[in-house]
Amino acid sequence: MGKEHILAFDIGTSSVKTSVIDRTGKTVASASKDYATSHPKAGIAEQNPEDWWKCACATAKDIWEQDKNLANHIAAIGVCGHMLGCVPVDAEGKPLANAMIHSDSRAYKQSEKISRLIGKQKLYEMSGNILDARSTLSKFLWLKEELPEVYGKTAKILQSKDYLTACLTGNIDTTDYSDASHGELMNIRTKDYEKTVYEELGLDVSKLPTLYAGKDVVGKLCQTGAEGLGLPSGIPVIAGGGDGACSDLGGGNVEVGNICCSLGTTAYFSSLMKEPYIDPQGRVFNIMGLDGTNCSLFGTIQSACGALNWVMDILGETDIQVFNTLAASVGKGSNGLIFVPYLDGERAPIFDAKARGVFFGLSQSHTRAHFARATFEGVAFALNSVLEAYREMMKVSSIHMIGGGAKSDLWRQIMADIWDAEVVVRKGAGSESNGLGIAAAAGVGIGLFESMEEAIGQMQVESSVLPQGDNQVYREEFAVYQSIYVNLKEQMHRLDEIRFARE
Repeated sequence: MGKEHILAFDIGTSSVKTSVIDRTGKTVASASKDYATSHPKAGIAEQNPEDWWKCACATAKDIWEQDKNLANHIAAIGVCGHMLGCVPVDAEGKPLANAMIHSDSRAYKQSEKISRLIGKQKLYEMSGNILDARSTLSKFLWLKEELPEVYGKTAKILQSKDYLTACLTGNIDTTDYSDASHGELMNIRTKDYEKTVYEELGLDVSKLPTLYAGKDVVGKLCQTGAEGLGLPSGIPVIAGGGDGACSDLGGGNVEVGNICCSLGTTAYFSSLMKEPYIDPQGRVFNIMGLDGTNCSLFGTIQSACGALNWVMDILGETDIQVFNTLAASVGKGSNGLIFVPYLDGERAPIFDAKARGVFFGLSQSHTRAHFARATFEGVAFALNSVLEAYREMMKVSSIHMIGGGAKSDLWRQIMADIWDAEVVVRKGAGSESNGLGIAAAAGVGIGLFESMEEAIGQMQVESSVLPQGDNQVYREEFAVYQSIYVNLKEQMHRLDEIRFARE
């Protein structure tokens, strides 16, 4: 066994998953370890970056216990991480505050200020992404205005994967195009920071790290990193990428015109594009790929499996199989119960951090089973509202699905019925897609593969689901679903004001 294995770290919403992946795309060993997310107030979501490194070290050592020889055959290391973060670190790489993660929306006032000074449309055309309170740019400005002492001590603003890469290499000055584009930090066409934006906002652009393609080697495993992981030093480490770009690649989205759906804590559609696309209605956004050349068009909803887990907790159900069985016991449309999954605000297609979730149409006839099915259907409706933007550009007949939610037979069928499209799942593209994507990029970065297409070309179709039966009820309920937010938006915003006034 030669040195043809990739060590892939995936910093997820609730855990670090570490995998060793061989050149055929097979995961030969893996381990995961959970960490906490803090929600001290509505709109705040924080994690301790040091937990990511502790979990990375623990999971790596768990893998060597599974097979002690694997540690001698690692050719490269890559890190994938959740996006839209803000991790301020000092010159030594020490975190100066908890990380504001993707669902943190406290920078609402800053996003409004950016809109006034720069212009929402101008930022969209520059970065390819929609201005939002959750963007890294908004969080960067929040840090300056709300924590000026921390801002003053900050050497670099990092993303989750950048922090872990810094722990591996000792170099805090790296990020990649995927995170920088999605965070509205860079010009997606010039692949550089737009300095006039930072001058207008009074932000120090030197606090942002150097930009690289995700596949680029940015350092080697340093002695401290090697000791933490139980590996020899000197292993090449790539810049890595945001989870959206990694799962997009890992799901096999390497052909222009394909549509992929990732169904995880959040969920999104993506389609590989030759050039960034600026939607006249501002519903979708662009993220640079790990190759540093191509980009994908994304439409992300904020709560998918996250909403599912929340409903399960509220209902006191811990077994996902039982929850699936409950949902399958009632008919399409959940007897008129509609779920709007805006639990943490919503991104595509409305981009409203103050939007909130709704169960609509409640009556005493509804049971736990109806709530279960309505949850599956509500997430599918939310995604369908995003899919409409893609239908205006291309024919949508088949959608590749990845992510943990793809494992549910019932959910895949509901998606196919509501979307009126075939749903295809590839082998290895379930919850492993992030690791596969970053491993492919690392393999290309060190010359193990000539291209991304070669790196993931071995994945095969595992299953395919077509729409079944009469889905008129879904078409009718989707129209109602779309009207709920429109009619309740003002009240949602008023409730948000009332809540924050009392805190």
